[in-house]
Amino acid sequence: MNRLLFLSREFPPGPGGIGTHAWRLCIELKSLGWDVMVVTPQDYAYDADIGTFTAAQPFPIVRLPSGRASWREALHRRGVLAERLREWRPDVLIASGQRSVWLAAAVAGRSLPWVAIAHGSEFGGSSMTRRATRWAYARAAAVVSVSRFTQGVMEQAGIDPQRRVVVPNGADAQHFHVLPREEAESFRQRMGLRAARVLVTVGQVTERKGQDVVIRALTRVLARVPDTVYLVVGMPTRQAEYQALARELGVEDHVRFVGRIGGDDLVRCLNAADVFVMTSRRTPAGDCEGFGIAVVEAALCGVPAVVSNGSGLAEAIEDGKTGIGVPENDAAATAEALTRLLCDDALRSSMAQAALARAQCEQTWEFRARAYDDLLREVVGRA
Repeated sequence: MNRLLFLSREFPPGPGGIGTHAWRLCIELKSLGWDVMVVTPQDYAYDADIGTFTAAQPFPIVRLPSGRASWREALHRRGVLAERLREWRPDVLIASGQRSVWLAAAVAGRSLPWVAIAHGSEFGGSSMTRRATRWAYARAAAVVSVSRFTQGVMEQAGIDPQRRVVVPNGADAQHFHVLPREEAESFRQRMGLRAARVLVTVGQVTERKGQDVVIRALTRVLARVPDTVYLVVGMPTRQAEYQALARELGVEDHVRFVGRIGGDDLVRCLNAADVFVMTSRRTPAGDCEGFGIAVVEAALCGVPAVVSNGSGLAEAIEDGKTGIGVPENDAAATAEALTRLLCDDALRSSMAQAALARAQCEQTWEFRARAYDDLLREVVGRA
C-alpha cells in the first residue's frame, strides 16, 4: 500500500474550504487504497471538538501550531514535518495552502516526490512573498489547480511548474442531499421564514466573499419580491459593518446573520433556500475565490446559484443551465439575476434539477479523487 502524507494549511472541524478539500480528499484516497497521514493546524474550533473529530477519522492527524504563528513555531512545524517524513517514510506528499507549500519545498525539496495544490489565494502578497511562492511551487513534481481560473492566476504570477493539472473541487454527496419537503419547511418555520423567498450565502463574512454586494442588490430585489429574506451563514468577521450597510439601505429587516452552522442544520438551511448566491470578489491584496465548494453543496441540495464571474465560481455552475453568472461587484446585475429566478418558478425549478444532476454526476469528491489517485500513482511511479 502506498503511503501519502497530506500537509494542509487548515483542517476540520474548524471552517475553511481548503480544510474541507483536504479532509474529503484524504477520506476518498484512503478508500482508494492509500495509507494516509495528515499533518495540519486545526484552528477556529474548541479542543474538545477537535479531539472528537480527530478520533473519528480513519487516518492519523498530527496537529501543528497555527500557520500564522511566530518564527519559533515555524521552526517547530518544520521539525515536526521532517520527523514524520523520516519516521513514517511516505511515498508521496501533498501540500495544500501557501505556507504548506513553502514548508514542503523547504523540507521535502526534491528528495521526496510531492504535489502542490493551488487554490487561487496563494499568489499575492509582497514581492518577497511572491518570490518564495514561485520558488516553492517550482520544486513540486506537479501542481493541481482547483479551476482553470486558478491555473490562470498562477501563470500570471510567473509560476511555471514541472507539470500542471486542473482538478475542480467537489462536494460530499452523502451529507449534502435533497431532504423531504417537510424537513425543509420545518427549518423555515424554526427560523421564522414561513412563506418568504430565501436567499442563502455560506462563507466567512469578509470582503472577498462579497456579502455586501447581495445586501446592495436587495434594494432592487425587494421592489419586485418584497418577501425576500437573505440568510448570511458563516463566521461573522465583518458582520457589524455589513449590518450597518443593511441599516443604511433600509433592508436590515430582510438580512439575517446566522453565524456558523454545520452538520444537518446546514443541509436543512440549503434545502430551505430558493436561490444560493455567492458574489465573491478579488481583493486588492490578490485574494480570490478559486472555485466555491459551497455552490456545489447547494446544488446537491437541489438549489440553483447566482455567482460572480471572473473567479473560479464561474466553473462551479453552467451559466444559464445550473445557475447564472454576473459581473463582479455589480449589485444591479446581481439583483436582476436573483429577481429573475425568484419570479420564475419554472426556470428556478429547471435550473435546480440541472444543478442537482450535474453535481451528482461529476462534482462529488468521490469522482474528483480518482483524478488525484491517477496523478499520485503516476508521480510515485516516475520517482
